[in-house]
Amino acid sequence: MKKGKVAPVIVETKVGKFLFRDFRPPIQLRTSPRKIKTKIKKDLKRLDENSLGLLTNKAHKKKLNKVKKQLIFQEEIDNEEEKDDESLLFVISNDEQDIQFDEDELINKKSILCFVNSKTRRALIFSPRSCRITLLGIFSLRQIFGLPANLHGFTLELSESYSIFNLSSQSLMSIETTASSSKHSLSENQIRTFFDDYHLQLSSPDTFVSVIQKLSKIHHGLSVFYIEQLQTTWVESIKEFCQNHPLNQWLFNNKNNADSDEEQTQNSDSFKQLWTGMGVFKHSYTQSISYSDDIKSMTDSIISRLLARTSDSPLIIFVCGAKDSGKSTYLRYLINKCLSRTSDSLKMTFLDSDIGQSEFTPSGCISLITDLHQPLFGPSASHLTKPLKSFYFGDIKVENDKLVQYLNYIKYLYDFIQNRQQDLLVVNTMGWGSDSGLVIMKELIDLIKPHILIQLRSSNPHFRHTMPDLDSQWTLSAPISESYRQINHIPLNFSYNHYEYHLLLTPVRQHSHGKSNLTRQACLWSYFCQLENKHFLLKPLIDYINQIQVFSFDKIGIGLLHRQIQPKYFLQVLNGSMIGLCRVKSDMVCCFSLVELNKWDVRCVRTYFSPKGNDEIVAGLYRPSHSYPALIDERANLECFGFGFVRSIDMIRREIHVIIPDQTLPKSMVNALVKGLDDCPDEFYFMSIDRWRGQMPPYVTGIINSTV
Repeated sequence: MKKGKVAPVIVETKVGKFLFRDFRPPIQLRTSPRKIKTKIKKDLKRLDENSLGLLTNKAHKKKLNKVKKQLIFQEEIDNEEEKDDESLLFVISNDEQDIQFDEDELINKKSILCFVNSKTRRALIFSPRSCRITLLGIFSLRQIFGLPANLHGFTLELSESYSIFNLSSQSLMSIETTASSSKHSLSENQIRTFFDDYHLQLSSPDTFVSVIQKLSKIHHGLSVFYIEQLQTTWVESIKEFCQNHPLNQWLFNNKNNADSDEEQTQNSDSFKQLWTGMGVFKHSYTQSISYSDDIKSMTDSIISRLLARTSDSPLIIFVCGAKDSGKSTYLRYLINKCLSRTSDSLKMTFLDSDIGQSEFTPSGCISLITDLHQPLFGPSASHLTKPLKSFYFGDIKVENDKLVQYLNYIKYLYDFIQNRQQDLLVVNTMGWGSDSGLVIMKELIDLIKPHILIQLRSSNPHFRHTMPDLDSQWTLSAPISESYRQINHIPLNFSYNHYEYHLLLTPVRQHSHGKSNLTRQACLWSYFCQLENKHFLLKPLIDYINQIQVFSFDKIGIGLLHRQIQPKYFLQVLNGSMIGLCRVKSDMVCCFSLVELNKWDVRCVRTYFSPKGNDEIVAGLYRPSHSYPALIDERANLECFGFGFVRSIDMIRREIHVIIPDQTLPKSMVNALVKGLDDCPDEFYFMSIDRWRGQMPPYVTGIINSTV
């Protein structure tokens, strides 16, 4: 019998009628009001509202409730935007002569005054209570007066300076001033002191002082912030050497795509430039990240449980979600809020299993981070941290034959952290929500046994959310890795589902193609810019001869991950490239003589070690008679200490010269130089052309020293 058509259903909302087509998965709304109206116009149909009575199926009703929840979430954002429209932003430059203020506007609306000296690139901001200020750029921020304000979950300390990286490529953060019933006004002497102490010279200060006093009396006090231009080597180097590269445009250009260009044109009055590369938005709620009440209450609940802990075991938070669903942004918000609401003695551990977009290290690493005491105000490149322990996977994705090794690395780290005292364990995961990605999620949940699992989902309808709801019911039928369980003696039928599950919607505005690759490149720029501690511009890597470390052939092993290359070409591939500085056990290394390399196939490298007495293959790292480094098995466990750049290889002295940015790295522990799939940005090889010495670098021309 032919199945009849199901009548379409119309959902009535405050913003109009919404077509719920054929009971597909919940349609998610954008956060931009302009785009919401466009979507509703397309979906609006003139049908009888009585069709809602056709919802007799429980599954259909469940889906409808999800849609209603999303619409309520959107209406909350709309309400906040309406509140934000009540505020006015005045930007007063040092070049301005006469500024006329309408006192009615000052009285009836919240006025934010921003005094700017574009020459010295400094500014003072006077803001009423309960306001949001969204600054776009890279700057240092200091609150010098008023009740402590909040920035992305962190409560600012008065007079403390913070480095802020509010880049157009990320979800913008807003300064939120605190609401209070207490009455505090600013005196004339206080206002003049602010301008004098922070060297803000104005053409007619008396007029401005009078205006600030009036504003302070009307709103029973103001919050005062001081901002100034912030320069960092990795940012200035990207601007200098990647002028026409997508990385530069993605990081520092506010126009990301056609949609944002159109929106920027329509709202051009909402953005005010303070100086080159620095500006402020008037309509903060449409330009910056604004979490729903559900996300805020969930985060507060985590902190409450953390403060009420009575046992020694840590509170474990497992955060997952599809790619670009807002995991990194929320994790920074969670960490910032924990730092603000808990004591300084809080022992927080971050287990980062996201090899594609690692939060504190360059990509390809699975790491444990423990020293989390500073707030996170920017992308990963702005807060790279030395991990407590890290393994080098060497790729940004997990192939089927590497699945067991990837899971074993996480198991090693999780077992390692069990021996250390900790209060909170936050687990970051990959955004792979299908096929083998679900196997990884299942095995990680069963291994780590989280108390709370938070799954994030973007509220943007253009995101393809392939990841199912990872609730307790999903774990009962989720796919597993039999080989991983057999190796680690885990029962095949074991399943852990005793966790709280929360599905939260994040206000991700748009998807940026190629974002992951550009994020990884920015991290590499930041990591290698540690080489330069005197200037704000990185020199060509080959010029940092003082940071070169020499590794002898007979005390080092070399390896290539995820590539099928004959061993005799290993040194050629390694030269002039980025490598991981690792440590590997000696029984995971094969030693060959240079002559034997010509007849051995790459499959030999996959042999762990040969029986004793075999003269052709001998296990061990230290064979001084060899004229070639040991070869590392691709299944070896690679503990990673950092990264370096192979400057040159001397075949006569049998040495590998490596430039190491991190001078605190324990070089005596390094016995393996390993190259993964990721490499230095192309600009690293061309920085010396015509700019520094007027000639091509040897890695580009192929002109090398005869000893190399």
